[in-house]
Amino acid sequence: MILCQQIERLSPHLKSVSQLMEEYAAGNIAFPELALKWLDDAEKQLASLRVSGSSELATLKGRVLRAADGLHTGDEKPARSKVRSARNVAAMDALQRGEEILRGTVIDAEERLQRFEDKLCEGMTALALQVEIPSRSIPMTEWLGVVWMLLLENAATRPLATYLATSLSVVDRLFLLDTVLSRLQAPLPSE
Repeated sequence: MILCQQIERLSPHLKSVSQLMEEYAAGNIAFPELALKWLDDAEKQLASLRVSGSSELATLKGRVLRAADGLHTGDEKPARSKVRSARNVAAMDALQRGEEILRGTVIDAEERLQRFEDKLCEGMTALALQVEIPSRSIPMTEWLGVVWMLLLENAATRPLATYLATSLSVVDRLFLLDTVLSRLQAPLPSE
């Protein structure tokens, strides 16, 4: 599972919730359909990232779709306003729960990346004290590969590099390595 991809792909989807809340507050009659579309897109995103929660989003969509079913009494059809109100409430509840699911996934990915980044900072500091980190004179991915090999070859940092290699995808490792190296090679602020 690629953590930085989860953050990158789910964060914009989370930001779109505020627009849906505005639609609800404005009394837009299309709100339930907009919420269903958001839930459907979120379900597809989670499924494509192979992250848990997509089945719960499918269930939430079902709750919105059947919201008016409980209003039927006998042969009488419920009033349109009651049906609309029931669907709005169900859509809002589903949207809130869907947002919680996505936010939890993003927060978990951010926290995991931060823990690994902290460990990598320690390792890069140890490495920089023992060998000179080459400056970037080759393409970025190639340069990151060279630095990663230094981490693997150095006895002091080999256990950390092995740990990171088994815990993270290549994409996440390179993303974190780029982040840490950018800070390591940034000029010190003048006082």
